[in-house]
Amino acid sequence: GSSSSPYIHQFNSNRLLVLILAVSASMAACAGEIGQTPTPDLGATVVSAALPTETPTPLPDISATVAAGIEATHAAAPTHTPIPPPTPDVDATVEARMAATVAAMPTPTATPTPTPTATTVPTATPTPRPTATPRPTPTLRPTATPMPTKSPAAVLSEMVRQARPAVVRIESSTSVGSGAIFETQGQTGYIITNYHVVGGAAEVNVTVNDSTYYRGTVLGTDSVRDLAVVRICCGSFRKLPFGNASRLEPGDEVVAIGYALGLSGEATVTRGIVSAMRYDIVLQSNVIQTDAAINPGGSGGPMLSMNGEILGINTFRIDEAESGRIAEGLGFAISEETVQQRIPALRTARAAPTPTPTRRPSPTPIWIQPLPSPTGSFGPISGELRHNPSDGLIMVESANDFMADMMAEATFVNPYSAVSNSWDYGFIFREEIGGPRIHVVVTSDGRWDLQWRETPNADTSHRIGSGQIHNLDTSAGGRNHLRIIAIEERGWFFVNDAFVAQLDLSNVTDFGNINVMTGAFIGNQVAGAVTRFEGFQGNVLTRQYRRANGTLEKEPGFIAQNKSGAWTRDFMAEAEFINPRGGARWSYGFAIRNSGQDRLDAIVLEKSYSNTTSEFYGYWHHYTRYSGDSDYSRQGGCHLLWCVGFDSYVTSTKNHLLLLAIDDYAWFFIDDLLVDSLDLSHNLDSGEVSAISGFFPDQWESVQFRNFNVWTP
Repeated sequence: GSSSSPYIHQFNSNRLLVLILAVSASMAACAGEIGQTPTPDLGATVVSAALPTETPTPLPDISATVAAGIEATHAAAPTHTPIPPPTPDVDATVEARMAATVAAMPTPTATPTPTPTATTVPTATPTPRPTATPRPTPTLRPTATPMPTKSPAAVLSEMVRQARPAVVRIESSTSVGSGAIFETQGQTGYIITNYHVVGGAAEVNVTVNDSTYYRGTVLGTDSVRDLAVVRICCGSFRKLPFGNASRLEPGDEVVAIGYALGLSGEATVTRGIVSAMRYDIVLQSNVIQTDAAINPGGSGGPMLSMNGEILGINTFRIDEAESGRIAEGLGFAISEETVQQRIPALRTARAAPTPTPTRRPSPTPIWIQPLPSPTGSFGPISGELRHNPSDGLIMVESANDFMADMMAEATFVNPYSAVSNSWDYGFIFREEIGGPRIHVVVTSDGRWDLQWRETPNADTSHRIGSGQIHNLDTSAGGRNHLRIIAIEERGWFFVNDAFVAQLDLSNVTDFGNINVMTGAFIGNQVAGAVTRFEGFQGNVLTRQYRRANGTLEKEPGFIAQNKSGAWTRDFMAEAEFINPRGGARWSYGFAIRNSGQDRLDAIVLEKSYSNTTSEFYGYWHHYTRYSGDSDYSRQGGCHLLWCVGFDSYVTSTKNHLLLLAIDDYAWFFIDDLLVDSLDLSHNLDSGEVSAISGFFPDQWESVQFRNFNVWTP
C-alpha cells in the first residue's frame, strides 16, 4: 500500500505490515474442524477484470415521430374561417337608455320622509371555501415540558420545602435554638446561628433534616453581635445562599424558619413583611424589623426572601416597651450585611473584638453567590447511612454534583446479616430538585430493582426492571461493589465487576444530583444500624467522537481503520457495521488502548469458513500485541454458537457492536447482548480507539459502518 494508508501500529522506521497468525490450536479445538487462517500475503496484488462491452440498443427517432403527428393534425383541421359578429355601437346604446330613464322620472315634490319598513334581506348562500390541504406537522426536537403556573401559596410551600433541609436544630446544655447551613465543603457543613444559642459551649448537638444527629464544633463566637459559626461533619448537607438585604424596602415579604419553643418535629414557618430597616447601636449591626412571629427556639434560624435566600439571622423580639406597654409584631433579625462581614473571623475561630459605637455604615451591595457548577468528577467519598425506620424516609448521602451521562461506583458494607433482617442500598441519580429521579438498588434477597419517581414524595414508584443477582454477598459485614454507567436513555449496572443488566433510563434523561442511599423499601432498616459506604465517586461522560457513516477500505498487508482521535483508557465505544454481501469472509470491531508505542488490543467479530463442513460460522476474538512482538497473541474468544447459543450474526445484514472498558475489565456486546467480559489487566495504557475491519490477511472486503461513537470520562 502507499505511505498514506492507515495503520494500526508502527514499530520500525519503515512501515511494518501487521501480520496475523493463524488461529491458535486452542481456537481450533473450540471451533471444531476449522480451516487454517492464512497468514498475511505481503505480495498480494489487486487483479482487475475487464468488464465486457455491450452494444447499446439504438434509441427511437422522437423528433420524426412528433413531426408526423403534427402534420396529421393539420390535415384533419377544417378549411373554412369563421366570420366574427359585428361590433355593437356602445355609446349610442347608452345615450338612448339614459334619455328614456329621465323622461320616465316624475316631478319631485316635498313629502315627509317615510319611516323605513324593515325588509328581510335574503341571506346569500356563502360559497364554501375550498378545503385546505393539511400541511405536514413538522417533527420538533424534544424540549422540556413547561411547568404550569403555580399559585403564590404553592410557590411559598415549594420554597420552604427546598430550604427546610438547610435549617438545623441546635441543642446545648442550657438552650435549644436554630441555625442555617450557609456553606458546604465535601462532607463538612458550616452553620450560622446566635451566640446566645451556643453560649460558651465548645460542642453542641445538631439535628439535620429532622432525622440525622451530629456533634457540632463551635468555631467562633461574637457575643456583641450575637453570632456564632458551628461546623458539622460528616454527611450530605444542603446549604442556603445569601441574598441582598440592602435592597429590602418596607412592605417586602419575608419568611422566618426555626424550631420555635424547641417543639419536636419539623421547624416552624412564619410569614410577615419588612417593617423597617434599622441600625442597632447595641448589637452594632444592621437589623431587619419584621412582624413575622419570632419565638424562643427560633433564634438563630434564617429570615428568608421569597426566593429562599438568607436575608438575616433571627435574633430577638420585643414583647414590652420600656413604659410597660405590651408590644406585638416586633421581631428583629441581624442583616446578612453584618453576618457576611463577620463570618470569615468566626470560621477561623478568632476572638471577636469589642466594637466601638459608630454611625450606621452605608450599605454595601452583597451579590448572591451562584450554585457550584458540576466539576466533571467527584469523590471518593466514604461515610455512613444511619438507619431511622420511624421517619419513613430514604437515607441518602449526596455527591452535590449534577450529572446526566456519567459513571459512578461505591462499595457498600452490609449492616447485618440478611438472615436477621432485610436491607437494601444503591444509588439515586439524575435527581432534579423537587422533580423526578431514578433509583437502582440491590436487596438482601439477592435481587436488583430499577424504579423512577416523579417527585421525591410521590406515593408510588414506577418499576422499570428487576432481576436476580448471582454474586451478591449477603453476610453480615459483607462488601459489594456497585457501578452504574448512564448515557442518554441507556444504562448498564454492574455488581462486583459482573454485568447485571442493561437499564432503561428513558423516563429521566436530564441533569440531576447523584446519591448513595439505603432504606428504599419499608422494613429494610433497623433502628441504630448503620450502612457504611466507601469509595463513592463518579465522572461525567462526554462524547469525544461521532461519525454518522463511513467505509473501512482494506489494503493488502494492513488492517483498515477509522481513527476516532479519542485518547483514553476508560470509554464506551459503539458502531453499527454492515455485513458485506455474498459468501466472503469478513471481520470488524475495535482497536483500543493503542498507545502507538507500547501495545494495543483488538476485539473483533468474524465470519469464517470451515473447509471440513463447507459452512460459514461466527466467531469473536480478543487479541493483543506488544511493541516487541512479531505478531498478535490471543487473549480470548469463542464460537458464537457455543458462547451465546447462536451465530446468526454472520447471516444478518448488520450488527451493532458495543464495548465498555473500565480499569482491568471490558464488556463486549453484540446487538445489546453481552457476549463476554474481557481481562484488560495486561494493558492499562491510555490510547486511541478506532473502528477496524479486515483483521485477518485473507479478508479484502470493504466494510461500511454507521454511528461510530466514543464516550469518555
